[in-house]
Amino acid sequence: MNLAFNREALSLGQSFSLAAWVVIIGVVVSWVYLKQGVGQVAADLPEIPSFTLTTIQDVGEVSFLERAEQAYAAGRITRPEGDSALFFYQKMLDRDPQNQAAQEGVQRVVGYLINGAEGALLKEDWSTASDFAQQVLAVNSANIAAKSVITRVERYERIKRLNDRAVEQIASGNLTKPANDNALASYREILRIDPGNAAALQGVESVAQRLATIAQTAAFAEDHDRAKELITLAKSIAPDAPGIAQTEKLTLQWTDMVKDQAVKEDLLAAARAMQAGQLVGADSPSGVGALEHYRSVLKKDPNSAAAQSGIELIVEGLIEQGWSAARGNRIDDVESAFEHALSAGASQAQLAGLGDELDFLKRRAQARAGIFSDVLPIRDLVAKRQQAPVLPRNTTGGWVELLFTVNEDGDVEDIAVVESSSASLHDPAINAVNKWRFEPFEDGGRPIPVRTGVRFSFQT
Repeated sequence: MNLAFNREALSLGQSFSLAAWVVIIGVVVSWVYLKQGVGQVAADLPEIPSFTLTTIQDVGEVSFLERAEQAYAAGRITRPEGDSALFFYQKMLDRDPQNQAAQEGVQRVVGYLINGAEGALLKEDWSTASDFAQQVLAVNSANIAAKSVITRVERYERIKRLNDRAVEQIASGNLTKPANDNALASYREILRIDPGNAAALQGVESVAQRLATIAQTAAFAEDHDRAKELITLAKSIAPDAPGIAQTEKLTLQWTDMVKDQAVKEDLLAAARAMQAGQLVGADSPSGVGALEHYRSVLKKDPNSAAAQSGIELIVEGLIEQGWSAARGNRIDDVESAFEHALSAGASQAQLAGLGDELDFLKRRAQARAGIFSDVLPIRDLVAKRQQAPVLPRNTTGGWVELLFTVNEDGDVEDIAVVESSSASLHDPAINAVNKWRFEPFEDGGRPIPVRTGVRFSFQT
C-alpha cells in the first residue's frame, strides 16, 4: 500500500509514533527471517496462528464436567461422596447455575436413580428402592416419581407385615377371633390397601376352607349345631371358595355319608389331620395324614363323596403350599409339594403352572451358582454401556476370547480367558469387559444370570 504523508501537518508525537511502529515491524520481520533461515524470503513465512485465551473459569468448567462423565462411566453415580457424577455436576452448577450440560447431567442421574428404585421394587428390595428415592428427593424434594416410590414402599412393607401377621394368626388358630387379632381381619386390611392382592384373596379363601374343615370335624363329632354355625360363617366369608359347597352338603348329610363306624372314624381322623395341617403322611408324626385316612375310607366305600371331596381339598392345599414355597424361593419344599400333589391325584393341568415355576427356580438357582447349560450369544443381550480394550504399547496385534456372566442386575461377573494369542492382551480385555453393563436377561419376564462371551481382535 502507498501512503502519502502531509509532513507539515504531522505533529512531533505522531512522527514518533510512526517511527516506533516502523522499528517494531522491522524487528519482528527480522526475527522471523532469522528463525526461518537465510535462504527463505518473507513471502514464504507462515501466517502467525491465532490463539484463544482460556480463563481459569473455563478450565474449571471442563474439569468438573469431564470428571462427572468419567465418574458416571465408572458407575460412581452418586457415591462415594465427593467423587461421584452427581457431586461434580452440582459443583459445576454452584459455579454456573445455568450450565446446560450440568443440568442435563443431574437429570440423567435422577433418571438413573428412579430406574434403580423401580427395579428394586420389582425385586421387593424395599430398602434399596427407598434409598434411591431419598437420593432423588435430596436433589429435588418435589420429584413426583420419587415420592411415588416412597409411598409404594410404605404400602408394600405394610402389606408384607400384615401378610406375615396373618400367617402367624392362622398358625395360632385365630381365624376370625379375637376381633382385633385374627387372620381374616389382616387379609381384609391388605385388600383394603390393594384390592387385587392375590395372596390376600387366597388367604380369605383359606380361612373359609379351614372353617369348613372345622365344621366337618364338629359334624363327625355329632356337634351338628356347631357344624351349621361354622358352615354359615365360611359361606359368608367366601361363598365361592373351592370345597365350601361340598363340605356344607357333607356336613348337613352326615347320617347318609357314614356307612359304618370304621368309615366314621377314618373321616373324623382325616378331618382332624386336615385341621392340623397334616395333609399327607410326611406332615404327620405318625406318618399317616388326611390323604391316607381318606384313601382308607375309599377302600371301605369307593363311592364316598366325603373322601373324594377331601382328597380334592388336599390336592388344592398341596398346590397352594407349593406356590407359597415358590414365593419364598424354597425349591426343595416346592418340589416336595409338587410330588405329593401328583401322588394325591392332581392332574397335569392343575400342576402345569407350578411345574413351570419349579423349573425356572431350578434354572435360576443353578445360574446363581455359576452352573450354565449353554453359553448365550452376546447378540441376544442389550448393552447399556461398552468400551473397547486399549491395546498395550509395543503390541503388534493379536486376539483374545473371553467368557463372562451377566448377573440379574446386568453387571458383569466371573470373567475368564478362554484363548488368546498373547497373555499381554488379557488384562486390557478383562478391564474393558469389567466395565460393560447390560439390560438384565429375562426368562419368562424375570431376570436370570446368563453366561456369554466375546472375542476381541487387536490390530495396529
